[in-house]
Formats: sequence, structure tokens, C-alpha cells
Amino acid sequence: MRQYLGPFLGPISKHISSARRAAQVISRSPRHGVKLLFNSRSEPRIQSQPDVYPFAAYLAERFECTHVIVLGKPTATNLMQLYPRFEVIGIVPGSDLGSYRSRYGFGTWLEADMDRGGLSLPEDVLKRAIIVCKDLEQFVSSASFLKNLRTWLDHAPVCVLTSSDRDLNSTSSNGSATPARPGSWNLTELEQLLRAEALKVEFIGLTASDSLNYEKKTILAVITNSATLESVVAPATFRVVAFMAAYNEEDIIVQSIKKWTDQGVSVHILENWSTDGTYDLAKELEGRLPVTVERFPKEGPSNYFDWEAILERMEALSREIEADWFVRRGADEILASPWPGVSYRDGLYLADQAGFNCIDHTIVEFHPVDNGFETGMDHEAYFRHFDLKHLSHPRQRKAWKNCGQPISTIPSAGHDVIFEGRRIYPFKFLLKHYSFRSQSQAEKKVFRERKARWNPKERARGWHIHYDSIQEGHRFVQLASAKEVFDEDRFNKTYLVERLSGIGTRRNNLI
Repeated sequence: MRQYLGPFLGPISKHISSARRAAQVISRSPRHGVKLLFNSRSEPRIQSQPDVYPFAAYLAERFECTHVIVLGKPTATNLMQLYPRFEVIGIVPGSDLGSYRSRYGFGTWLEADMDRGGLSLPEDVLKRAIIVCKDLEQFVSSASFLKNLRTWLDHAPVCVLTSSDRDLNSTSSNGSATPARPGSWNLTELEQLLRAEALKVEFIGLTASDSLNYEKKTILAVITNSATLESVVAPATFRVVAFMAAYNEEDIIVQSIKKWTDQGVSVHILENWSTDGTYDLAKELEGRLPVTVERFPKEGPSNYFDWEAILERMEALSREIEADWFVRRGADEILASPWPGVSYRDGLYLADQAGFNCIDHTIVEFHPVDNGFETGMDHEAYFRHFDLKHLSHPRQRKAWKNCGQPISTIPSAGHDVIFEGRRIYPFKFLLKHYSFRSQSQAEKKVFRERKARWNPKERARGWHIHYDSIQEGHRFVQLASAKEVFDEDRFNKTYLVERLSGIGTRRNNLI
């Protein structure tokens, strides 16, 4: 059936077909890209909400979208995040319609009064589209727009929606009153409004308002068409097995194992012939918890830490052990789902039910601020000071579904798991890293237990370089005043985009 946008547009099928033809032309000609680059250079250097379009592009790729539906007045810089990977359908004010069609011919530009009646789009397009709406306050009637959005989300997988936070924008950075647009809602009010309109808010938090100082004064909501059931519990038959390599981690090994088993996850430990009590402590749990301990290599201690051999063993085990999902994690790592109150195992089940078979992670690095940690303490509770800036590797795809086929982790030194038919879940899980627990533990670990044992052949391949910048005399204990204190609720809201996608984690001036 032909669908109409109103007397001013005619059949939408004509415009959507034009977008497809334009995309084909784009792939053959660089002229649109050159024009975009030229227009972006003439725009103000300070970008509004700089992470929104990169985040939208990230989600569009993960949801395997072919289209991005944009509401408002996107800039050339915004569009460069989308073009030419996706077909762009832009809904802009009538006064700007001619300009957008002239400047950005690769897109389909439509006019619609979203305050009255809205716009009907073909289901086959919506099913392959992410929706991006910057600044909900642009609409006179937000209720009318949200009703239209709800009909789109009957088919579209996800929408990224933003609004200026009224409370956070009521004063400027120096505390004085500011005439800046304050927005109509604070975060709590906007979430209530969206849920009242029967929209399925998957995540809501804050994002950077501009690229000058990246202050978090803008609300960002991720709305999906099938909200996660936070009360869902994986069935008893859903088996997850975690592979844990361990060497001289006696201070945290028991807690590290229990962080998994308390969630119903089985743990198989590859114990690399520790010289402390790690092996004995793990073996004591073997008969009481779903834990198995294997000393590796079985022949006895080796001169070097042979990471490739350990990865090969894990790959072999993933073919031998019966499980629904596997996870590779270090003894000094704690993995968490992106939903508060949802266990890692239940999170894997939710991703599985959504049709995905691989999980990526964002790293949160925790630091000691004193030397008070003792063996057996709960390191997750003890260490609270963190940052997101010191990432060892941008990819942390450490959980995968057992699809009955071989996997490959060695080419990426274990950071990425490759297999046929891989579908990476759109929202990253969290990896909390506790590499250093005190000055003495860190010095022993880095200089005697790690650097001295690196395999030269693996180093020649570019592996094991994450401690290269650390020299004798390095201060591992950080100043508490220089690090932010971890509060789960505040972290989840303040670093929403960072934790779900990794975007923005490398900035030097995180707020």
C-alpha cells in the first residue's frame, strides 16, 4: 500500500526510493563527502552534544540498521557520522527543507509538522532504522511527537532522544545565572514523561552538552521497542562457564571466584603455577562450589608466561565443555551487566534471547589510594576510586555463545573473539579492573611477576606492552582527590554513553 506524508509531499515510496538511489551514487562518487567536509569546516568549532551522533551511529551498526531517521536540524558534522554507512532520512522544518535538499543531496529530506499529526513511514524502513531526536524541547507539543514516536517504535529497534536538563542548566559553570535554554524537564521528570507515554526506556542518563568542556547537562534516553524485562531470571538450565587465568592472586582469588559462583556461573581456572597460595585457595573451593582448577601447563612451571598457549587451551575447552555461554576473564576483573540489579548471567540470557551471541565490555579502572587492602577482603567494596581513561585495548569481547563452532581469540591476544555468524550485543557490559591493590603488590606484580616473565616471541608480536611506560619508582597508590569515587547510580547516569559504547572514554577531561 502506498503511504502518504500529506499533500505537500506525495507518496513516501518515491522519496525512500530516491534515498536508495542516492546511496548507490554515493558509493561511486566522493563529491557528497567532499561537500560534507567543506560544510563542516564552516561550522562553529564548538559542537552541541558531540557524542550523540557518534553514539547513534554505533547503535545503528550494532542493530544492523540501514537507515537513520533524523529529527531537527543536523549539522554537516553530525551527518559525517552517518554518511555513507547509512541512508539518511531527515525530518526538518519547512523553512529549511530546500536548503537541506540542496546541500545534502544524498539524504531524503522531508517536512512534517510533528506537533500536529506527525508522519507515517513505511514499516520496512522503520524496521531497519534508528531514530535520532536531539532536543525534545524543539517541539511545541512534546506529547504529540512522543505519540508519533511510539508508533515508529512499534517497528524501529531503537531511538536516541535528548533534552537539555532544566535543573543542570539553570546555572552556569561558575554558579551564576545563565540565559542558556534550560529545557522543560529534569532527568526524573523526563523519564516519567516518556514512561507515561508508554515508551520503553532502556537507559536514561546524561551526555556532554558541548565539545568545549564536555559538561554533562543534557539528558539522553535510549528507547527501544522491546524493553528489557529487568525481573527476568535465566532458567536453571542456562549454563555459563567462565575461564579464569590466575597467577599469584592469593589476596583476591577467593573473592574473585565467588563473584561468579554467587551468580550461578561455573568457573574453570587455569592456574599458571603460582608461587603464592593461589592454587591451594582455589582448590579448597573446588569441592564446595561449581569450580574446577587445572594447573597449566600440566608439565610444570614454564620459564615464560605463555599467553598464546593459555588461549589455545581455552579455545579447546570451549569445544569440550557443555555450556550455553562462555566468558574469559582475569582474576583481577569483575564483569557486570549494564542494567542495575541484573546479574551478569541474567544479562547474557537477555542478550541471547534478543538474538545476539557476543558481548563487548567497557573498562573501568580502579586504583588504590592507600596501602590498607589485605588478603581476603572484598576488593570490589574496598576500591572505589576509578577512571575510564587508561584503556589497555578498545575491544573487550570476552563473552560468547556456544554456537557449536570453533572460535578464535589468539590474533587479538584474547581481546576479541571471532567466529562465524557473530552478532555483538549493542550495549556494552562493564569490566571492573583491579590490577593494583597496594604499592608493594603492584611493584611485585609488574616488575617481578609480569615484566620478567613476558615471552619474547609474544612481545615481538606487540603483546604485553601495557606496562611499558611503568618504570621503577612508579607511584601506584593514587591521590584520592585526583580520582572520582564510584557510586553505581551516579556512574550509570553520568557515564551513560561511555559505558554503553565506549565513546568518550579516551578524553583527558572527563567530568
